[in-house]
Amino acid sequence: MESKQDEGQGRGYEDGDDPIQVCLVGGPRAWSGLVMEDVFTRDEILGVPWEDLGADLVVPGDVRPDPPVARYRPLDGTARWVWHFTGWEPPEAEPVAEALPARRVPENAPQ
Repeated sequence: MESKQDEGQGRGYEDGDDPIQVCLVGGPRAWSGLVMEDVFTRDEILGVPWEDLGADLVVPGDVRPDPPVARYRPLDGTARWVWHFTGWEPPEAEPVAEALPARRVPENAPQ
């Protein structure tokens, strides 16, 4: 689904190699509220299909051989660069850290 890709950070960009900020919402304390800077380029966020966006992140400090990952994806109707915690993979995995409920986008998030 294509949603809001031309608003905020996406509007009027010229250089696809320029960095774009991605904001993580909810999930484990290690990731919730984090604004990732200089990790993704505009092309990596604005130039890919909606279903290819997101990240699977291991909670820092989890030393299990196959630790569960926190899944982050943009939600329908939201900006491509605001990724919400959608659950654990595998779903039955017990996370080491306590997950936080979804919350509003942090004040320092890109607009």
